[in-house]
Amino acid sequence: MSGPLNSRENKLKRYFNSLEDEEKIVLFSIGALDNTPIRSKTKLQKLLFLVSNVFDDYKDLLVFEPHLYGPYSEILDTILEDLIKMELVIRKGNGFKLSDMGYELYKRLKPKAELNAIIEDFKDFLNDLSEDEILTFVYVSYPKYTSEAIKWNELKEKRIKYSISLLEKHKVSFGKAAEIAGLNTIEFSKLLKNRGIKWRM
Repeated sequence: MSGPLNSRENKLKRYFNSLEDEEKIVLFSIGALDNTPIRSKTKLQKLLFLVSNVFDDYKDLLVFEPHLYGPYSEILDTILEDLIKMELVIRKGNGFKLSDMGYELYKRLKPKAELNAIIEDFKDFLNDLSEDEILTFVYVSYPKYTSEAIKWNELKEKRIKYSISLLEKHKVSFGKAAEIAGLNTIEFSKLLKNRGIKWRM
């Protein structure tokens, strides 16, 4: 076996044995859905925030706090930069994906089925939404994280627009869309009817 291959295999073995849990969850999140790129750092932050609200252990590891653009983990930013330096993650435009070595490590580490299913669901949910749609969803769902938010007042004026968009993309239920709009379900139903939007509850 040639030198570079030996070196790569040695790195894989070392990382397999040395990655911390918080590093693994970032690796798993970027590698999910067959290494589909996560399209921005904001989306990665919100993806890991949503995952950490399902698995409390990760909430304690990543420590999300209110920030200018919603829940933010400084630890996550540091881990991302470390994984890039380790050549496990590469930049893809404004987003990120695993390198060939990173994806090989992902397959060797193999996240547990329950964790992987949750990550994939949230990644699929977020990746084709605009950042404003994501922030509106997060602010409404987790209002304690609006305290430092600089965009919430602006987004509140457009929350009806984003609630309809999320509903039409089949990203949220009718009830959740009404909540995002700031309306009860009867008011929201009338709003859709007045706008000629047909929706079956």
